Amino acid sequence: MRRPLLLIAILAIAAVPAWLWLNPPDLRLSIDRRSRESALLYPREATGRRCAAVVVASLAELTEPERRDQLRTQLEQGLVAREDRVEVGFVPSSPTAATDTPAWVIPGRARLQLRAVPHGYLLVHAAPAQDLLRVASRKRWLSSGLIAAARTATTATIAVGETDDGTHLVATLAFDYRTGEEAEAAFQELMQKQGDFEALGFAARPGADRITRQTKLLVIRFDMETDVVLRALRNR
Repeated sequence: MRRPLLLIAILAIAAVPAWLWLNPPDLRLSIDRRSRESALLYPREATGRRCAAVVVASLAELTEPERRDQLRTQLEQGLVAREDRVEVGFVPSSPTAATDTPAWVIPGRARLQLRAVPHGYLLVHAAPAQDLLRVASRKRWLSSGLIAAARTATTATIAVGETDDGTHLVATLAFDYRTGEEAEAAFQELMQKQGDFEALGFAARPGADRITRQTKLLVIRFDMETDVVLRALRNR
């Protein structure tokens, strides 16, 4: 059985940093408002990063098989674009009607989530979170314990970057819940699986449960060797 990619990394639930209490402006995208997920690519930050091409290409799994080659080409072109940022929307094969909002919006805290990783070159936002979680489960990107704990999350935001020396990929996942109680329950569900490496594979820092309840967010940081990430994603 294939092991979840993120289980072979050094993982830790991040004590939610001070940026979660700041209130930066939302990110407004000009993508199709029927999109379930969106991605922001930052080509300048991605230049020279070992995992950037493979990580970004893996986003094609968020769409239907017949559209993946086209989307991979779009993503590859985005990485070498001259723009400061490239926006990509993932519209399902049977999209729901667009909302009345004038733009696709990513919460402003995602700006700071991206800044919190070194050389952040990719930001992914899923609203709702469930479709992203289904793909993560199918591709074994995340552990079964984390997938289960995130099942009631309303949105998911992923920020990806790499260290200066290129030895590690750093990613943070932020799951947003309707209430602090739901967020804390998800946290406790994860903690009950501590020691079960197959189901979870990481430990929490003391006090993270209180912060999780206050913010309604479950934030997890992953530090992974780039060699491991490259081998795993190329085989999937």
